[in-house]
Amino acid sequence: MYHYLKKFEIFNSVPIGICIIDKDFCIVFWNKQLEIWTNIKADDIIGKKLTEIFPHLNQPKYVVPISSTINGGPPVIFSTQLHKNFFPSFLPNMQPRLLHTTISSFKLDNENEIFGIISVEDFTYLSYRIKEFKKMRDQALQEVEHRKKVEEELRKSEQKLRELNATKDKFFSIIAHDLKNPIGAFKNVLELLYKNFDDFSKDELLQFIEPLRESSIQLFSLLENLLLWSRSQTGSINIQPSEFNLSELIKQNISLLSLQADNKKIKLEAEVPQRLTVFADLNTITTVLRNLISNAIKFTNPGGEVKVIAKIKENFAEICVQDNGVGMNQDTLSKLFRIDVHHTALGTAKEKGTGLGLIICKEFVEVNGGKIWVESQENKGSKFYFTIPLSLYTK
Repeated sequence: MYHYLKKFEIFNSVPIGICIIDKDFCIVFWNKQLEIWTNIKADDIIGKKLTEIFPHLNQPKYVVPISSTINGGPPVIFSTQLHKNFFPSFLPNMQPRLLHTTISSFKLDNENEIFGIISVEDFTYLSYRIKEFKKMRDQALQEVEHRKKVEEELRKSEQKLRELNATKDKFFSIIAHDLKNPIGAFKNVLELLYKNFDDFSKDELLQFIEPLRESSIQLFSLLENLLLWSRSQTGSINIQPSEFNLSELIKQNISLLSLQADNKKIKLEAEVPQRLTVFADLNTITTVLRNLISNAIKFTNPGGEVKVIAKIKENFAEICVQDNGVGMNQDTLSKLFRIDVHHTALGTAKEKGTGLGLIICKEFVEVNGGKIWVESQENKGSKFYFTIPLSLYTK
């Protein structure tokens, strides 16, 4: 074979694959690294044509650039991505080795013949490390994004909690004021009666006692509603949704409040389907109906009318408690359902309210998966609407 093969022995000590071919594509050198990677011994390959040992290289996309390089053209690169199998080589797990191949030409000293040198670098480990790096980078970016979202949610939750605490602080301040004044009046009147009891006649004593009686009723109602609201805030109220006939529940509440309506000569009636089944908590919805109907009676003039109407709207029952009473202006409407603005007004017969009824209604409707809203005009009455889910039977 070629007399100058000994000059190429130096390439056996380099950590890359080296194959040297002549201008006829005959292999004149095959180094130790290629023997390891391809499992082909040099003695079995030297002297044979490159395209015979590796038939897939006998294609224009390989032959043309290699010939051009050997004849003095620029080096050619066959990348790992586009030419993975230039020299087929496999890892111990039989996965293809990623070899980066470069073809260049050279002349030996004092020789006129041009050779092509094929240098092969193993990029498998580097490629693996790059993939691992990209994976770690992507995971890090996802973690950063996740933390940003969590931090943003925490920030919003903290802000919301601050607002809720400020709102509740203001609410309790208002409630404390509403409790302090009548209780203070109680104390003063009772102190006066205690010290001067023998100086008052029976009629005079009754004049003192009657306002105390009315105030005690009002205070009891306020405390009862306050306790109910606080239980809803702390989750002490056990919400147990079940199927029940809403039509029957409306009629029962109208019957219970009929005496209150009769005392003001108010017509109280229902306009509901014969059978309307909903899926909600019976006790809380009863509280909502009783509050809304009682409020409608309270703010309706004697001889007026209060009507409860129920309809099916998609997957919900829509209940409307309407009256033809005093109504509300926009300023009053903006204060409803808010615990930071304690709003209460006297009824048409000077009935007093606690200011908590509508807040409790909102809490109870929403916890049952519904919504509550109001439409009203001053001196034209009000319409309070709320929705609760229908049962599967009604749907």
